Amino acid sequence: MPNGRVSIVCSTLALLAISATGFAGEALRDPTRPYTAREALAASAPRYKVNAIIVSDERRIAIINGKRIGVGGRVNGATVISIEKRELKLDVDGQEITLRLNSGGSRQ
Repeated sequence: MPNGRVSIVCSTLALLAISATGFAGEALRDPTRPYTAREALAASAPRYKVNAIIVSDERRIAIINGKRIGVGGRVNGATVISIEKRELKLDVDGQEITLRLNSGGSRQ
């Protein structure tokens, strides 16, 4: 019987070692470990940031996430619905959101 117990203990330890690294050798993140600054910034960064809005009689253009876009244009999966002097509206997966200039963006 002692050999049977050793075999079971060894098998159990081997399974624990394999599961600790996750599937396909991928390391699991310790949920108690604090985020690094890079991870924290990525988690809190807005998905859409209005950098500028240009409205004239001839055109309406917004710069969102550093990209120049007009009405009907797309950015990060959203479509620009309208551009006004201080705000614009986006269609994000069928939901309309409003972004204001200098609002800090939207996390959606």
